[in-house]
Amino acid sequence: MLRGFRSFHPFVLLLYYIIVIAGLMMYQHPVFLTAALLSIIFVNLILDKGVELNKWKYMIIFLALFVFVFTPLFNQQGNIVLFELFSRAFYLEAVIQGAMIALTLSGILALFTTFNIIITSDKFLYLFSKFFPKWALILMLALRFMPLFRKRLADIQDVQEMKGVSMKDGKLREKAQNGMLFIQILLTYSLEEAVQTADSMSARGYGLQKRSQYEAYLWKSRDWAMLVFLLLLSLLTLIGWKSNKTILTLTPELESMMLQGHSWFYLLSWILLISLPIWTEGKEVIKWNFYK
Repeated sequence: MLRGFRSFHPFVLLLYYIIVIAGLMMYQHPVFLTAALLSIIFVNLILDKGVELNKWKYMIIFLALFVFVFTPLFNQQGNIVLFELFSRAFYLEAVIQGAMIALTLSGILALFTTFNIIITSDKFLYLFSKFFPKWALILMLALRFMPLFRKRLADIQDVQEMKGVSMKDGKLREKAQNGMLFIQILLTYSLEEAVQTADSMSARGYGLQKRSQYEAYLWKSRDWAMLVFLLLLSLLTLIGWKSNKTILTLTPELESMMLQGHSWFYLLSWILLISLPIWTEGKEVIKWNFYK
């Protein structure tokens, strides 16, 4: 039986996401953030060949460029002036800070593209439905809201284009009218399905008693091993952050971005933490090809 990263206990998988997101927010150094983003992109390629990441790539790139451009525009703290524009100085420290914020945001968004792949609805309900049944259901519906809307809108566009209605051809006013028509159909379709879902849940007696059926996830020895490994790597992450070996000092004097001493050790442990899905899933891919 193949045992990839997705086969670990849901608690271990959720803990992985929490630790990596916390590390992305603590490790404010261009080298660490660049290594993290590249590793997360590789994780996406291993898990689903980058399908989900490809759907959100334009939004991620837009938000990253937006932060990168506007951070130096509003941040006026620094010592090294790169240039002046309209009597406003642009500092090197502000540019580096904008790059780090953009890398952090891109890494978190790219990581969340794999969340629905790793943490399925059954796993999510298994984790939270016992303690917060209503909130777990609402949050699960919210997480699948945007992907479901995108799929429905694509289906509506395909059907309407067969009728000759499209947002790609015609004048700007016609495109806007067709776009509003698509939104109207999308909202009507979604509301009708929401009513049907609510009636179905009410007919099944949802919320009257505890859940009687769900997929049970057993805690295995490999889950203990992965939990210990995650806690050890998270401890190293916290030590690196507390020792300032993983943070680039911008003020009052810009620190060199070259890694020195123990920073290389923390970089290797950081990459090892993020790449856990890579070597667990990669091992199973190699095993599968060998068996074939």
